[in-house]
Amino acid sequence: MIGCMLELTVAHADAGQRLDRYLRKLLATMPLGAIFKALRNGSIRVDGKKAKPDLRIEAGMVLALRLPESDLAKCRGSNEPSPLPKRSAPAAPGNFDGPVKAQDTGRFEGRGQVPVVLHRDEHVLVVDKPAGMASQPGTGQDGIDLTAWLESYVGELRTATFTPAPAHRIDRGTSGVVAIGLSPLGLRGLAAAFRDGTAHKVYLAVVHGVPSPRRGTIDAPLLTVSAVRRDAPKVRVDRRGEAARTDYEVVSTRGDRSLLRLVLHTGRMHQIRAHLEHLGHPIVGDLRYGSSARRLGTFLLHAAELTVTHPATNEPLHAVAAAPPEFRF
Repeated sequence: MIGCMLELTVAHADAGQRLDRYLRKLLATMPLGAIFKALRNGSIRVDGKKAKPDLRIEAGMVLALRLPESDLAKCRGSNEPSPLPKRSAPAAPGNFDGPVKAQDTGRFEGRGQVPVVLHRDEHVLVVDKPAGMASQPGTGQDGIDLTAWLESYVGELRTATFTPAPAHRIDRGTSGVVAIGLSPLGLRGLAAAFRDGTAHKVYLAVVHGVPSPRRGTIDAPLLTVSAVRRDAPKVRVDRRGEAARTDYEVVSTRGDRSLLRLVLHTGRMHQIRAHLEHLGHPIVGDLRYGSSARRLGTFLLHAAELTVTHPATNEPLHAVAAAPPEFRF
């Protein structure tokens, strides 16, 4: 006998995968060749029997792993519930018959600190992220980030090989809709929609000045650059960059500021921010891209709407995040 013994029960969220792919995620430090060898010699068994790499695992199957402790360390405790407390009871499941309304915000600790749940079902969570909340941990960030909030809100959905995660990101200074996968199916489907460009995104922005014409398309490639300062641009319009296209429309004006509705046709990093600076009308508060107005780490860009095909039902899921007061001209 070699190593230590560990038994794991396949969670519902992990079901349907090939055994070898499941094991590659479960045993991240173990070479694939060693995993195949362990399957052949019976060091890894499923329901007490040897199993082939292409076996489709099902919920409730019991995996017995007799392997070196160093390879088992990562998956020890993976079937245990998250030790972190939940912030609230689960939101009621949404429906797919029209725009998703925000749930009662009273269960959260203030709109400015944590997300508002717009939709939740078995596979997908959609939230309205407040401006100032980072999507993931990073250097120099204060307060809870979206990843940490997810751990406290749906941490019990973690399995041996899956952790609920956002399928896309919006900048820390931006507020609005973020879609999150609560199951492998949900995360894969959402990520594919954003990668393939089938997710429809609408933003609102308050900018300096009044664009002319009042409606148009910014079709300008964006090139990633090395920022020389912490607040310097990370992308710039450059013919050597990747194609990027943004439609804009002036919704209303007030003094020397305009409220724009923007539709993204590509999803480049900082696309709207760089495009509006290129247009000569930077977003209010966006010091990185040309604004002179300071807003304590936030700027007036809001992810207002998201329409995406639901990964499980194949029905359209449409989520709307109400604009903060600063956007209501």
